[in-house]
Order: sequence, then C-alpha cells, then structure tokens
Amino acid sequence: MKIALMTAIREDCRTLNEYLNKRVAANLAPLYLAGFLERQGLQVEVQIKDHLEDFNDFSPDLVGISSVTENIEVAKSLASQAKERWGAITVLGGVHITALPKSLPVEFDLGVIGEGEMTFYELVQSIEQTKKLDNSVLKSIKGLVFHSGSQRVFTGFRLGINNLDEVPIPTREKYIQSSPITYMMTSRGCPYTCAFCVIPNVSPGYRTFSPDLVIKEILSIKENYPEVKNIRIFDDLFIVNGRRVREIAKKIDEAGLNQDLSFGCWGRANLIDDAMIDSFKMMNMAHVAFGAESGSSQVLSSIKPGVSLEENQRAIDKLHQSGIKVACSVILGHPQESEADLMATHDFLSSNLEKLFDVEFNVALPWPGTELWERAKKRGLVHDQMDFSPIRECADFSQYSTDYYPYLNECIAPERFDYLMAKFKKLSRQLDQRNARGTDMTLLTGLDQVSRYR
Repeated sequence: MKIALMTAIREDCRTLNEYLNKRVAANLAPLYLAGFLERQGLQVEVQIKDHLEDFNDFSPDLVGISSVTENIEVAKSLASQAKERWGAITVLGGVHITALPKSLPVEFDLGVIGEGEMTFYELVQSIEQTKKLDNSVLKSIKGLVFHSGSQRVFTGFRLGINNLDEVPIPTREKYIQSSPITYMMTSRGCPYTCAFCVIPNVSPGYRTFSPDLVIKEILSIKENYPEVKNIRIFDDLFIVNGRRVREIAKKIDEAGLNQDLSFGCWGRANLIDDAMIDSFKMMNMAHVAFGAESGSSQVLSSIKPGVSLEENQRAIDKLHQSGIKVACSVILGHPQESEADLMATHDFLSSNLEKLFDVEFNVALPWPGTELWERAKKRGLVHDQMDFSPIRECADFSQYSTDYYPYLNECIAPERFDYLMAKFKKLSRQLDQRNARGTDMTLLTGLDQVSRYR
C-alpha cells in the first residue's frame, strides 16, 4: 500500500512567524505515524510532502491529512482532490476531528481520533488484510469515526500510549531534506485545565518520553542536521516536573550538547522558580514563552486557575535577569471581560515591554473542544457542521476585526472593542519594529526556497 501523509496548511501565510512555523519547521505528527508503522513491520510505502501535487508520481492508495480547526476547510478541499486524482482512501487526523468526532466531513472516509499511532496502524493493517474498508472490521478499532450510510459511526476514544518510549523518535533523516528550524517533543498532554485550551480534551493525561530517549533524539538531530542551532521543545508544557527538567538538563550538559545547541520551550509562570532557572541555564535555554493571558486578576483566576499576576511578573523578572529571552501570550475579549480588565492587560504589557522579547496577541475565539466553544454554541454563534473559515487562526493580529471573527465578549460593544484593539496593535507594532532592528535578516535569506521533504 502507498500512503501519503501531509498537513493541511493555508497558502495565505501572511506573517514571518506563521510562515516559519508552518512552512519551514516540519509537523511532527506525520513523522510519528510513519515511524510507528515502520516499527510494527507493515510492508507499506510512506511519503510525507507539503503539497498534494508532490504526490503525483507516487499515486497513493491512502492519503492521511492532519488538520487543526483553522485549516479544516483546506483539508476538505485536499481530500476531495485526492479522491478525484487517485481514488484514494482519505483519512483525517488532528485536533479538529478529535474535538468534534461526529463532524467527519463527507470528503473523508475516516477520521482518526486522538493520539494516532496505534489507531492508524490498526486501520492500515485492516485495509492491508481485507483490501478494502470493511465497516464490520472498522467498528472493532478504537479511535475511529467513519461513514455508514447517512450515519457517522464513532468507535470511542482510545487511551493514549502510556509508555511513550514505545513510540520511535521521528526519523527526520528519512523524510526531511533540510531543517533550519526544528521541533521536538519530550512529553504529551498537560495536567492543567485552562478554559481556553483544547489540550485536556484532545490529549488527556500527561505522559513523558524518558530523558535517555530525549537525549537520543537531540543527538540524532545534531548528527543529521548540523545547520540546526536551536531546538524548539514543542511540548504543551515542558516544565511540569522540575526534577525531570533537571535530569534532562544534566544529560544535555554531560553530553556537551549545550555547546552547539540552544533550546526554547513553553513554560508556566507558577513553575518558574530559581531551581528551574538553574536548569534552564545548564541546558542553554535561550528563550521561554508562557501564557500570561491577562493583566486582570479577576479574568486570570477564571480562565487559568493556579496562576496569579504576581507569579506572571516574577517569571518575567527572573527570566529577564537571567539573560533568557522571555515571551508571553495574552488572550483578549473573554466573554465576561470588562473594559477595565482589558486595559489592565494593556498596562501590564506596557510596563514589561522592555523585558519581553515578544508577545503573542490573541483574541478569544471559540475553538472546538474548549469551554469557549461550548459557551458560543449555547449562544448560537457556532455549530459542529459550520463553515470554519471565519474561525481561522488570528496569526496576523494587525488584521483583527470584529467584522470578520466571531465575537465572544458580552460586556464591550464590538465597535468599542475594535477601538481598544488599536491600542494593543500599537504595542504589537512597537515590538515588531524593535525586533526587526535586532534581527540578522541574513539568517532568513532563502528560507522561502527551502524544500523540507525529500
């Protein structure tokens, strides 16, 4: 069987960060799937590419497409084209279908729900054995949704792989030609339950790869991609366990990997203490980002339990004083956020602007699988079978307008909110201008010509 794996990505990437994250750094999900199939000994041929036309000479029997909500309309178009070109079986995976399993689009034959390795393996194995999609067999595979007549059959959630060391590290060298920006994961899931976050619903349970396997993957990256100077640890929350971070840092130091490589990660303010800073320094952590979310204690306590304004400030101060670049993200326009709450966030950012390397400005959107989705659904603003184009990622904050995106705030009139957003956009421009002055633009030369996959 010939299997094509790809990620649905909008072609209108408008910002540098979005382009680098989605068109230069390779999505890890297809790599994990391919490696798992290989480890299980299935005699299949797998290709991973960026664009559907890249598979023309391959003529796949099955096309697997990973998609988040903002790109689901793109994914549907790709699946339709795959059927027209090759008559391929089309499989949807990723966050969107996991959050809304009963919403499987007609363009897809099946959806893989949640952590995909074992489910996708059993699916491919069943097709290899029966030479077709057999609904009686599919019903026995946990973690699938498929069409049966006019109905959608969901076989139920599958528990995630408890021992992540059973999942082979991505064989980047087999599929990726060049990797100037590289991600890796040392864990899956997050033990926290923030109101705006989909992770607890799509990746339940916090599990880790062993420190030894983490070092093995770093060594593999260093050996196969000497051009890589920084590795972005893409865990939902790398610093959950301080002792584990310390152990990884020690192993990085002992192997001398902190001499040629630096790292970046996502953190959480209440977990960033002196011991964590020491571990960061040991492993040459160059930048840390965390969700500050709001400058209002009232809003913060309602959307992100366990973190205070004081802890956010302390984390910024500690990281900045240690010479580690610190970035934070904020979410504006929560349903019960007042104008005073909103401006408290503006004041918090303004007072820390010189300490922050970057700020990710987000406006509250109803992502499926979150508390905000359920709230918007009750108000009739969204539904499972809607056209998701208007809920695309607000990657270019400068273009935000309540005229286009679903507006969730119940306390501020839309036109007033747009006026207030202009103040935040000014802060964003200040950061962009400052960072542009400090960026060696030669590092970016030719990145648009990079072909990620072999």
